[in-house]
Amino acid sequence: MPDIPRDEERESPVPPSVPVDIATGHFDAARERVRSLLATLPTPLGPAEIPNGHIRQHLTGAASDASDGLDDARTARTELMALRSLRWARENARYAAAGWGVAKSGRTAAPLRDEYDQTVSAARETRQEHEYVGADPVRAALVHARIEAGLARATDTDVTPREESALLSVAEWGETAESAQAYLSDARHIRAQFASSLPADAGTVRSKLTTAAEALLSDIRDRQADLPPETAAADRSPGQMVVDDLRWEAESGVSRLADAIGPARAVVDANSRLARFRALDRMQARREADELARPSDGTAVRDIRQTAYDALTAALESSSQSELVRTALVDAGHKVMAADRQLTHHRGEIAASTLDRSVADYWHATALARSASAATQQTVQALQSD
Repeated sequence: MPDIPRDEERESPVPPSVPVDIATGHFDAARERVRSLLATLPTPLGPAEIPNGHIRQHLTGAASDASDGLDDARTARTELMALRSLRWARENARYAAAGWGVAKSGRTAAPLRDEYDQTVSAARETRQEHEYVGADPVRAALVHARIEAGLARATDTDVTPREESALLSVAEWGETAESAQAYLSDARHIRAQFASSLPADAGTVRSKLTTAAEALLSDIRDRQADLPPETAAADRSPGQMVVDDLRWEAESGVSRLADAIGPARAVVDANSRLARFRALDRMQARREADELARPSDGTAVRDIRQTAYDALTAALESSSQSELVRTALVDAGHKVMAADRQLTHHRGEIAASTLDRSVADYWHATALARSASAATQQTVQALQSD
């Protein structure tokens, strides 16, 4: 069996990133926002302040999570991960602060709902006026995809606070309002940083993004149509698991530009799905060649795991478009992380089938890593075609 320490914190080997420098001041402002929200809470927040233990636990847990988010941001491996950690910290800090505001001064949800509505309106206006500037269409696609996704999250109006407690309902409205603000702030900052990095004569790349998205999605529809009918599997071997998983992922997602949140996101998502179609072809060929037999001992599992890690590293290091390749491999990194976590639960002699899920996830990651480069080449060609 692979030697994986049980108490070691599992991290994905492929963290997400964005090809834009985030200003130190933006990080500092987010940290200060978290600290200022946490400073409104009494220390300690005990039974005298919140008699209900269940509610108190929600607020103290959120405050603790906010502090953890600050720590995670300091050690994040990419600036995008640091942004995510700080956004999570802001959401939790606001949850705790809004909940305490109910207990302290009878705060209601109404002003928080108004604040949220104003942020949603501002985010929608930002989306409407967004210009797809850029010089390199590949980098532009990656950056604008992040902006589109952030603005979409900021305008997500599917808000359903829980009804179990009036205090917790207000706390959740605080969290929701803060989340929308953070998404909008981050999207605007990424947009500004990207624009400032471009040459003065940079023009719009919207037509290139739209044309590329249409071409890639057309290929996806053709590949979907060519998939053979699904048949009921006779067993649930790891080989069958990975084929089923890849097929489901390849078929999931939008197939037409009109259904996407924007042309840049459509391009990036299409790139990831094309990698999955290629990975599916690869795994089906291996299964037909009887190369996906269940491993019979720990040494074989160790080799399968190492192959997955090596394939991910090679895919990122060998491509001239590593940032685009990375977007297709983030989920593969999570597969490896999940497989590692599962392996830490086993010691001693176990049935070979016990590790089927981990083996399938390692094979999944390997197939994606070995397919991402070809998919990325296709995407780059679509973006660079006249």
